[in-house]
Amino acid sequence: MRNSILVALLVLVLTPFALGQEYGSGEEVMDAVEAQQSPPSTVATMTMTITSRSGQSLTRQMQIWSADEGRKQLIKFTAPADIRGSGFLSLETASGTSESMIYLPALDRVRRIAGGQEQEAFFGSDFSYEDITALGGDFGEEYAFELLETREGPLYVVEATLKEGADTTYDRMVLEVPEETLVPTRVEFYRNDELFKVMTISETSEVAGYTMPSQIRMETVGSGSFTTIEQSDWTVDEEIPDDVFSERFLRR
Repeated sequence: MRNSILVALLVLVLTPFALGQEYGSGEEVMDAVEAQQSPPSTVATMTMTITSRSGQSLTRQMQIWSADEGRKQLIKFTAPADIRGSGFLSLETASGTSESMIYLPALDRVRRIAGGQEQEAFFGSDFSYEDITALGGDFGEEYAFELLETREGPLYVVEATLKEGADTTYDRMVLEVPEETLVPTRVEFYRNDELFKVMTISETSEVAGYTMPSQIRMETVGSGSFTTIEQSDWTVDEEIPDDVFSERFLRR
């Protein structure tokens, strides 16, 4: 009799959680993440704060333009004075390859970022050029996904393993994805099976019906440093002229 009551109680406790789980595999979760509606274009202000292990920090202000659902991206630094005018341009071609370049006013030249340089630090931050380009959340077809566990919420824990022949910085990632927003709240990045970086998205904003990450933190595990990005002053769904995503505008 006592065992029957215990089983009944467990069913009552677990049933709402089980019924709330919509996805049964890692592929389904990540398909849902990538299917989330995103604005065709965005303009926003970004505040980047870089903090060292010792606690020293510096803050930079940027403006970001994004179009074609993140396939075109331009970032221009607006403050402080020693970095004002510097910029980063990333363009994805129809074939899926990308071209990235940076502009440094002090040198008055544009430098293209070769494939091996994509893992270098983005203007001294804990984000790499590849990380910045991938913030739109498009994982493409380079990873295979496995659902490791489903926690209360539901919160899905998904492992992404690099497919053979794919070319990217990280060979494995572990993502925590709440079903409510389908915006990953934590991503662990591994190199050679060692934890290299941890990214957390602690806040999101609802902008014109879109769920946008508004506070992002990237920590480099080995160095103990971390960088936060806060995004605000959103403008979405407004046409951005094509010449914004050009080398000439990058230099402006």
